[in-house]
Amino acid sequence: MASGPFASPVSRRLFLQASAAMAAMSAGFNASKASAADVPTLNVLNSNVAWSNALTNQVAAAYKPAKIVGESNPYETHYEKMVIELSQGSDTFDLVTSDSIWMRQPIVSGWAKALDDIKAANPDLPAMDVSALAEGSLTYTQLDGKRYGLPVAMTTPVFVYRKDLFEKAGIDKVPTTWTEYLAAAKKLHKDGVAGTVLLLGGQDALMSGEWGARMQSMEKLSSTEDGILDADNKPIFNKDGKGVAAIELIKELLPYTPKGSQGFDYPEGSSAMQQGGAAMMVTWSDVIVGIEDGPHKGKFGYTVAPVVKEQQQMIGGWSIFINSHSRQLPDAYRFLQWMATGKAYELFREAGESSICLKADIANPDITKTIPMAQVFKDFGPRKTASIPLPLYRIANANEVQRIIFEELQAGITGSKTPAAAMKDAEARTAAAIK
Repeated sequence: MASGPFASPVSRRLFLQASAAMAAMSAGFNASKASAADVPTLNVLNSNVAWSNALTNQVAAAYKPAKIVGESNPYETHYEKMVIELSQGSDTFDLVTSDSIWMRQPIVSGWAKALDDIKAANPDLPAMDVSALAEGSLTYTQLDGKRYGLPVAMTTPVFVYRKDLFEKAGIDKVPTTWTEYLAAAKKLHKDGVAGTVLLLGGQDALMSGEWGARMQSMEKLSSTEDGILDADNKPIFNKDGKGVAAIELIKELLPYTPKGSQGFDYPEGSSAMQQGGAAMMVTWSDVIVGIEDGPHKGKFGYTVAPVVKEQQQMIGGWSIFINSHSRQLPDAYRFLQWMATGKAYELFREAGESSICLKADIANPDITKTIPMAQVFKDFGPRKTASIPLPLYRIANANEVQRIIFEELQAGITGSKTPAAAMKDAEARTAAAIK
């Protein structure tokens, strides 16, 4: 297991390759800055989903004061790239996108520049008005009264299901509890079509999306509690056996999943649903964008995830912040200030992003006509679903601790350890790793 600023294993070879590539990129990029100093270029360490593609295409085309360019990275390598760049003080990237669960690390490490501090040093800059954005989306970019960035996507676990297969199986009530979900999986499971999909092979997919979604609904949490760590950052995720119980809920569904699902991560699960290999699944809303582009377009239903007891659900997403080592802090600030007015988020939506941040989009009664998955946010009200934060969002090494819990969850699910032993070991390892 890696230590220090790295929160997941990084091989020496990968590190050297990344460093060499970074040096070459930095040299070329800085030369381009020098040759076009009158036309600011803002370089973005970017992801590779709908909103991120729009960021360096439609959004870049709409923003005239600077040229917006970027490097796309798959989720699996994005975190390592971010840490390698920022921990070395690199100014290659002016702006950095981040899964919101990682945001505390760049903030407390000084890698993310407070927007308030940039404004204070440059009084002529416009005020940063975030009133157009949903409050839940702003949680992860603020700390101790300062704002360190903006959301680019607001996500939540979504229960996606095939309406036609529900009707065929005689299921006239969409499950609202995990007990009902298990019963539906048994009815729906047929040759060629699995009852459900479980994402057990991906660190984030299993720890937050599968286990977290179950465990966090077992007791009432406030809007700042994640049910994983207490206020002193001590592990509480197996209090009263709830961590073990969440593992057992996952294991009950294993007979009704596609072959090989123990290795599934986000791409495999989304593909299974899109191509008709499964009848339902619960996963993060931003990872199944494009599901309606497959052969079963119009057959999917969307709602909030089932619960064990409490009607509450995680709000997560992705954020964008300014690299504190950027040589173009005012220009980067101006871009984020323009984003906050709303135009960029409209372009994200028009490009196919379903994890919307704009209050106006969420309130629009017709939004589900263009974004069917937005129904999940609409259902928060009728289900009286409360918003709760992502697991581990308050600690600087969230990715490292998430990895520890993921490893123990896999052991408890596959049978190499009993669920009780896996949770005991997860608590001990987590307590030792917390920073």
